[in-house]
Amino acid sequence: MQVSSQQGAAGSIATVWRVENRASSACRSFGYPGMDFHTADGWLDVQVQRGGVAIVNDAPSSVLVQPGTSLYFMSLWGDVDTDAGPCKRFDRVKVTLPDNFTSARLAASGCLDPDLVRVGPVRATPPA
Repeated sequence: MQVSSQQGAAGSIATVWRVENRASSACRSFGYPGMDFHTADGWLDVQVQRGGVAIVNDAPSSVLVQPGTSLYFMSLWGDVDTDAGPCKRFDRVKVTLPDNFTSARLAASGCLDPDLVRVGPVRATPPA
């Protein structure tokens, strides 16, 4: 798993994630990934919101991922202080794909409002 692209504007960060199928057989995925963020105080236990804004509001569909190919999804989070509290600095991201119980953990850094994390569904092509 890796970041395919990332951009920020108007107090939010949009990230396209790429997940390669490294197995020798095809796999299917459907739905929305889970995400969490690690801070100095531990994992935040973020309750990710599914869709809700235009850039992550696609309907889910079944994705067939052949060996050596990838699936994609987009995440969006607020990265500024809000009335709910200060932006929380993180040093790792945990992503759990739909129907999986094992999470990928990646080194990452940034700041986020844990109440403003949204994800789009997995898809066969990178979101625009």
